[in-house]
Amino acid sequence: MTTPSLSADTPRGRMYRLEPDGPLMYPSITTVAGMRAKDFLQGWYATMASKRALEMYQWLDRNPDRAAQEISRVTRDRWGSQKRIAAAAEDYTRAAADFGTLVHAACEEWGRSGTRPSDADIGQIASEMRSAQGAFAAEKDPAALVDRARVRLDGYGRFLEEYQPEFVEVEQTVVNHTVGYAGTTDAIVRIGNTLLSADIKTSKKVRGDYALQGVAVCRAEQLLDDDGTTREMPELTGAFIIHLPEVGGYQAVPLRTGDEEFEVFRALRATWTFDPDQCALDPAASPKDLLLSLLRSKGGVDALR
Repeated sequence: MTTPSLSADTPRGRMYRLEPDGPLMYPSITTVAGMRAKDFLQGWYATMASKRALEMYQWLDRNPDRAAQEISRVTRDRWGSQKRIAAAAEDYTRAAADFGTLVHAACEEWGRSGTRPSDADIGQIASEMRSAQGAFAAEKDPAALVDRARVRLDGYGRFLEEYQPEFVEVEQTVVNHTVGYAGTTDAIVRIGNTLLSADIKTSKKVRGDYALQGVAVCRAEQLLDDDGTTREMPELTGAFIIHLPEVGGYQAVPLRTGDEEFEVFRALRATWTFDPDQCALDPAASPKDLLLSLLRSKGGVDALR
């Protein structure tokens, strides 16, 4: 599957260890890139919640004989109903992520074996994800799920045919000790005489902030294998997205991976380290105590002596 063995989810996001059973050391590239403010999502969260609420009303309209019973249940369990409505965006995101993982796993297998996975192979991957992670629990039509994945693989097959990439690394973890991060690129490929980082995305569109992930891979210092072995990081010319949209086909989208993008990523890494809870100090007992506390916080206590 596509979950790197050296990584683990934590309350602060996904993190990486540098050797099996070692301590978690570095935040993942996606965790760091995710520190960027996403105020635009607030409106989407509200839209998804209101959509779920309307769907609940539509259910009542379609089932008038059960409406009174359902209204009574919702009224008795107001908190549970609120949580269900509020979780609409999270549920959608989780389902989209599970589907993306399914497509990634199938493409990973294709890249490793050189043979396109069959429908049965896709179904097996989905079944393993359901058993291990609880993925696709709400999926009522497994065949339709395979059909959706097949459309993405059709697009991926066209990319392979038209770009003829040579897979140098597949699902390879990289690490940067200087900045302090690690992450896993879907593939390092050679197209022509050029080495590139390639990431597969099944999102509705290619977002510009994917460049933060791409530049982090390009500026990594070492390759990190699952057993903790490090290898020399090849020089990458850049990074691109293999976009597999719902409608089918594909797009190969290059990303900007210059100094400006890396400086933004470095700043986000510093933001991840920052702990705002430590910035509110103990209440001051007097004006002198207030000034001393402020000076100590800046390392300037000696100025009062």
